[in-house]
Amino acid sequence: MIGGESTKGNKRQRNIDIASWMGLITVVLAVYHLFSDGDFSFLMTLGSMCSAFGMLMLLAKTLMSKSCAGISLKSLQLYSVVFFFRLLSIIWHEGYLPFDRSGDFIYQFFEFCSLGMCLVNIVLICGKYKETYRAGDDTFGNLNIPSEFGVLYLVIPAFILALIIHPNLNNDYLYDIFWTFALYTEAVAVLPQLYMFQRAGGVVEAYTSHYVFSLGFARLLQLWFWLSSYHELSDKNSSSFVGIFVLLAQGLQMILMADFFYFYIKSVRKGTPMMLPTSINNV
Repeated sequence: MIGGESTKGNKRQRNIDIASWMGLITVVLAVYHLFSDGDFSFLMTLGSMCSAFGMLMLLAKTLMSKSCAGISLKSLQLYSVVFFFRLLSIIWHEGYLPFDRSGDFIYQFFEFCSLGMCLVNIVLICGKYKETYRAGDDTFGNLNIPSEFGVLYLVIPAFILALIIHPNLNNDYLYDIFWTFALYTEAVAVLPQLYMFQRAGGVVEAYTSHYVFSLGFARLLQLWFWLSSYHELSDKNSSSFVGIFVLLAQGLQMILMADFFYFYIKSVRKGTPMMLPTSINNV
């Protein structure tokens, strides 16, 4: 009886998953048809749409289950930094916008939506559903400083690197640093969430797995775009070093997420909940 209910639950969740992804594909096709000129830079907009989809899946998980169990507040804090500073760099400047019509306002719109939903998720975790937040598993960076400040181990190096190595497509020192700071922070923003998965192990809720996968896939699309355009990021006096460094930063996130991608794709192929290996507590 319990097995039958579990099977029905899996089928229902699978149908919801398919409907969600089909909804995203429909929106993508509509935006591509209406606002893209077929330019390769649409990959940037597509990546932004995937990020927004990921944040939407996380918000749906929290509101529907009335729980934020399994969600890393630290990762959300980092992503709020990412979306905020990237928005600052693209609202008043065009250096890092897609070349097609989607760069007129669509790209910015989805970045704004991602930031908004990210902040709502943070408010829910710190407020209404605080009792369901598993702070004991969200302990990334718990080294010589209070655990809640653990993200500083990622934010500070990212900011220092952005000051030293950054492109200049905006021709504005401050806003070029903002864009680069967002990119470097995004490369490691998923680490607290992956660390939380590793500590907890076991089944990952469907919406949470979609959230993390969508953010990772969004970066994969961005990496694909910059692989063909990285030379534009380099300063005239620095050869291709800056562009290559940006690629390495994005490639770092793909390496960090390799295991997660493997288990996610494995669960999709089998039509079963995503299962991660159980970690010992002192990892």
